[in-house]
Amino acid sequence: MAIKEMRWCEDIGMFAVDRPIDTIPGKVEGSCVWATDFCKGKCYNDKLYKLYPDMRLKDIRNEQEWQSAAAEDYAESLARKKKQVKRWRLMTRGEAIKDDSDVDRIIAIAEATPDSLLWIPTRAWRDPELRERIRKELMPLENLAVLASIDPETREEEQSLLDDGWSTMFFGDDEDTEGRFKCPKTWKKMKGHCGICKAGCFAPKILNRQVRVILSEH
Repeated sequence: MAIKEMRWCEDIGMFAVDRPIDTIPGKVEGSCVWATDFCKGKCYNDKLYKLYPDMRLKDIRNEQEWQSAAAEDYAESLARKKKQVKRWRLMTRGEAIKDDSDVDRIIAIAEATPDSLLWIPTRAWRDPELRERIRKELMPLENLAVLASIDPETREEEQSLLDDGWSTMFFGDDEDTEGRFKCPKTWKKMKGHCGICKAGCFAPKILNRQVRVILSEH
């Protein structure tokens, strides 16, 4: 079946899949179970939900598709796209790795889409068991760029992530730039740059090096 809810994100220059952030009682469970209080307080999607109430309805469809689609469906859908599909993202809204089933699903998707590089920022590293599975099973895959999403609330845990081989994506303190790569899209307002950037979030795969990306707050 076609992946109907995959959308082109002009802001990052690639296609992306989303999931619901919060639980909609009787409809769908939220995915952001590993979010920090800081993350919840800074969530830009809260404003979008107020401006566009129908986003909640799309979130229901997003999750239904995420749970029901086969890995091959993503490959077939990407093959039909007219815009670039060499890179795409899980997720721009919501958490890609809520539980073990998501790890299994992502492995299958990665195997079905070997010619596309999949970008996955995640906070699932906050769960010890998921952290280990991601490190052992997802991070070695050649077409997965996995980054630990961190903020001031989890900054003290960054060194242990780095020691374990993770790359990180930090948001929440524009003064903490030492040793970090300033994201051109957020610091220089280079719309769509994520689709071609080499030294940032995709560096672990394109340049084969660990990276500490910092997103600008402004």
